[in-house]
Amino acid sequence: MNQQQLLEIDPYTESGNVIYPSFQLPLHLGAIIGIYTDVTKINTLMQWFTKQEKTYTHIRESALYERLTVGEYIHFSMKLFTAPLHNKEEILKLFSLSDQRNNKILKLQHGEKQRLKLLHTYLNLAPTQIIEEPLQNLDEFSKQNVLKLLMALQKQEKSVVLLSNNLEDLIISCDEIYRLDALGLHALDVKEDEIETVPTPNENAPIRLDKIPTKKNDKIILFNPPEIDYIESVEGVVSVYVANEAYPCTLSLNDLEQKLTPFGFFRSHRSYIVNLQKVREIITWTRNSYSLALNSNKKTIVPLSKNKLADLKEILGI
Repeated sequence: MNQQQLLEIDPYTESGNVIYPSFQLPLHLGAIIGIYTDVTKINTLMQWFTKQEKTYTHIRESALYERLTVGEYIHFSMKLFTAPLHNKEEILKLFSLSDQRNNKILKLQHGEKQRLKLLHTYLNLAPTQIIEEPLQNLDEFSKQNVLKLLMALQKQEKSVVLLSNNLEDLIISCDEIYRLDALGLHALDVKEDEIETVPTPNENAPIRLDKIPTKKNDKIILFNPPEIDYIESVEGVVSVYVANEAYPCTLSLNDLEQKLTPFGFFRSHRSYIVNLQKVREIITWTRNSYSLALNSNKKTIVPLSKNKLADLKEILGI
């Protein structure tokens, strides 16, 4: 990485207690640095960064002019940051908002609003960008779009710092990750396949008929494996997706992987299992981020871990 800069960050104490000491944060042009810490420290760091020169801070809960259309807001923002080198159509495409250009911001979905809020990080000329929780609570399509935006910031040779209390979000988006605690800043060497050890499915398991039990509205609903699009686990809650509708399931993701592997299902991510018969496209967003687009009337996208890509290619014979 080129042109390293060490940013001296002041200590923070509260009622005589050291929340975190002073530390040096290494920055590189065109690199994305992640700081993994708790919400309190994130808020304190955001306040500190806001006071720094040549730094732009993106606050996740910043407001939008919701009475404007998407196109009007982009035009206003381009004038605000005197960004004549940028093209409005290219911006709409980058943020995947071309179809919403004439819609009022008030009517946008949550993920669309969060993407639009990041517009100023793209337009401003500050060499250092501080972004608070850019992937938090986003749908998979919006999450991948934000990753594409981060790659665009890298091409602008900006130093980008992401602050998050979600380590997984930082793993898929950052070049380097640090943990901040009461003892200071610590570099992390994180490999996604070390986060969770998953039992290897029995490759010689015989093909068998099997039903997957789910429960909805006090009814037990049984699905044949070919009906299932994908399965997702969020904070220990497993949902089986069939025809764009989620059905809670009491089986663990590991149990479902064992049961469904003989039917052509694949553990694409530590939180996802996908029916490979439903996969239409493998999408490359960045060098660390991949997704699977499914056959669906909606934009159904399932994450694909970097360390699972080679396994999938071998299964598909590509």
